Amino acid sequence: MKNYLFVSVTILTALVGFQSCSEKQPKPIKKNVQYVAGADEVTYIKLGNEIVDTVQATLKGNLVKAMQEGGPVNAVSFCNAKAMELTDVYSLKYSTDVKRVSDRNRNGKNAPNQKELEVLEDFRHTLEIGQPLSPKVAIDAEGKKHYYAPIFIGGVCLTCHGDVKNMQPELVHAIDSLYPNDKAKGYVVDELRGLWSIRFKNS
Repeated sequence: MKNYLFVSVTILTALVGFQSCSEKQPKPIKKNVQYVAGADEVTYIKLGNEIVDTVQATLKGNLVKAMQEGGPVNAVSFCNAKAMELTDVYSLKYSTDVKRVSDRNRNGKNAPNQKELEVLEDFRHTLEIGQPLSPKVAIDAEGKKHYYAPIFIGGVCLTCHGDVKNMQPELVHAIDSLYPNDKAKGYVVDELRGLWSIRFKNS
């Protein structure tokens, strides 16, 4: 009888253990990138935020103007011709490399490099476990500081980046003509679109 009870308990314990192991566990954040902490973090996040605010305000102002003058099709044409040019102006002004990157990019020149892909992955894992995102600072192989900040999709962005079914046919045609390899449609509000990536050349 004692042996029977011992075997039964052992089997039951094994079954319970197997069940708990087979249950879906939350995915941990992958630590692919080592971020900077301390005084350097505070300094370069402040500088990065200031640059992003300035560049973003300039791009937004020009985009709104283009939209008012010729609608979404004109806005897409502006982005194609001038967006990266404006970003380059601020790269020169602040002695940095200022980029907006995404693995679902519209312009192939906005494709992320390996390190930026790793940051994107880290940011997505952070969101998956319900944690808020904030700008980060990392150091590259040359010892230069890099600032990374998330870019989220806002409601207005869906005009050109949302569901194709809700977009004007002439707009879809313009996007596909200017960006034959476009991967930036089908977003929803508050989805992570990509990163601000700033390399401080003098750091």
